[in-house]
Amino acid sequence: MKGLASGMKGRSPLLRYGILIIVVILWYSLVWDTIQSRTESLSETLQVKEAKVKRIQTKLKKNSGLDAKLKNAQKQYAALEKRLLPGTNPQIVASALQDMLNTAAAEAGLEVTTYRTIKGRKWRNKPVAAVRLTLKGNTEKLVKFLELIRNKNRIVRINSLNIVKVSGRKPYLRINIEAEALWKQGGSA
Repeated sequence: MKGLASGMKGRSPLLRYGILIIVVILWYSLVWDTIQSRTESLSETLQVKEAKVKRIQTKLKKNSGLDAKLKNAQKQYAALEKRLLPGTNPQIVASALQDMLNTAAAEAGLEVTTYRTIKGRKWRNKPVAAVRLTLKGNTEKLVKFLELIRNKNRIVRINSLNIVKVSGRKPYLRINIEAEALWKQGGSA
């Protein structure tokens, strides 16, 4: 070691500075530059990951209420489905609708003069059960009948309502009603 040191002492300062510069260049190129480039690469990767985490957090905040909304929609769907008339085909459901309307007419005090089911109705490409009734009564009984239909908690639509006042010794109203009901497959009406 003394030999190397004494050998370096005897050499010129230019050689010493040259070796020092070569050592610094080697250290920079082999150690420092590699560490610095790796640090920059990791820093860029970290920034990309942070941006991705922020996007995911934004999506999470945006979609956080979806489960509750989905459950609420499912509850509403189940409640509406309970209001549909059950049956295996539109004619059976129409018969059940006809029975429901005849019962409501009797409760309201209206006289049912004619009734029949109607075939071939559709609503948004879904089959609909439909009936046509002719009733005899007065305004108060008609209002009570309509309220009874509404209170049955079934999805029934009055498609047409035609009222004719018949004069005579005992005046009355002749009421022609076409009613429709959505239905679900299954069960008995």
